[in-house]
Amino acid sequence: MNYKVPQLEPYVGKEEIANLTKVIKNKWLTEGPFCKEFVELIQKKTGAKYACLVNNGTLGLYLGLKALGVKEGDEVILPDCTFNATGSSIAFTGAKPVFVDVYDYSWNIDPNKIEQYITEKTKVIIPVHVYGQSANMDMIMEIAKKYNLKVLEDAAQGFGVYFDGKHTGTIGDIGLISFFADKTITTGEGGILLTNNEELYKKIKMLRNQGRENSGVFIHPELGMNFRLTDLQAAVGVAQIKKFDKILKKKTENYNLYKKLLTGVEEVQFLMIPPWSNFVPFRANIKAWDAERLLNYLEDNVIQTRRVFYPLHLQPCYRQWKYNDASYPESKKAYAEGLSLPVFYNLTKEQITYVCNKIKEFYKVK
Repeated sequence: MNYKVPQLEPYVGKEEIANLTKVIKNKWLTEGPFCKEFVELIQKKTGAKYACLVNNGTLGLYLGLKALGVKEGDEVILPDCTFNATGSSIAFTGAKPVFVDVYDYSWNIDPNKIEQYITEKTKVIIPVHVYGQSANMDMIMEIAKKYNLKVLEDAAQGFGVYFDGKHTGTIGDIGLISFFADKTITTGEGGILLTNNEELYKKIKMLRNQGRENSGVFIHPELGMNFRLTDLQAAVGVAQIKKFDKILKKKTENYNLYKKLLTGVEEVQFLMIPPWSNFVPFRANIKAWDAERLLNYLEDNVIQTRRVFYPLHLQPCYRQWKYNDASYPESKKAYAEGLSLPVFYNLTKEQITYVCNKIKEFYKVK
């Protein structure tokens, strides 16, 4: 379908083309100077001591879990409302994903519900900073310390997001940021692991580079795989990160316009931003009455939207583990009510106005 208002459009152009041209001309297509520059820019932005590029966010989570020693028979705690990659990366280590319900106002993991799921098999907690705002990291870190657990932050959607002034992904033992095509800055596919722990950094380097610290040598002290990024992707990332402030400003303006135009529509609510977090609009998320019918109505009017994450405890791929459906009222409610409206950089005022007018039309609001 040719949408009048698409769900996503990456903000790429002449800067990315110029960098890609440089890569082609210097013929350094694997890890090279753009990878080095991209890592340095990410470290400057986040304040992380160490950083390793990875080929995508899902494999980055898997690599982080392996670096933390997660193995078959272990258990890893994560929110029930998140993209499936968080759970599948756990399952691929042989560990059991243990889902926890979420706050109703932000859809981030509710730390008050974590301790009841901790057993002698629990090794790691994965807080996910969903939809551009931070989870409550103080409470999560206190629980991890109390039970001697590791913390792997899934900040896939968290670039530019801070918890009390600390960039997401730098508070736990390891953090992961994704650069998939729908993220605030993108390399198409790609991600980065962050840590302030030198020992973990060394483990990550060995695991991501086929069991050796540096490429070009043929002695492999440990087992590893290839999780590397290319200079082609990093070239795009370098251009993107230099645009970040501009992207954030425009996406915030788009989000605020939605809020202004939908004021007075009682059937629609926007999420709250907790006091410990800033907000980088990943989507313009709303809680909507009769969300499924609204989505279909918007589709009929060539507006592409997206539902909120389907609760992980209901996903068919985890049916080997039995979860208590009654334990996840908020993640089920988030899916039932949640709708993600487009908020990308090139979205126009006219397009946002059109979306809001169609929402008002659906609810018969004048």
